Amino acid sequence: MNEEIKNEEQKNSTEKKKEYKPPRFLELVLSVAAGALQALELGVPDKEDKKEKPNLELARYSIDMLELLKLKTNGNLEEEEERFMQEMLHQLRLRYVEVTKQSKEAK
Repeated sequence: MNEEIKNEEQKNSTEKKKEYKPPRFLELVLSVAAGALQALELGVPDKEDKKEKPNLELARYSIDMLELLKLKTNGNLEEEEERFMQEMLHQLRLRYVEVTKQSKEAK
């Protein structure tokens, strides 16, 4: 009988660990930012050169999407979320400018 109780407690403990965790705002921001970064760093294959080149249009779209998200959530974010959003946008914009310059120089 003791063994059955022990097994049931272990089962309940395991189920608690697997509980659903709702998405967080920071994860949404990170997901969109990752898409922008991937478009800037990995890009898409260029049919002519057979090399990867940045997808500036997709990167800009993702950065604009984050900006829209920032505007629509203005005043509703926690301090940590606001800082994270600001920093992510700042870093992505800097990288976008760098990659754009590199692309122009390569032509």
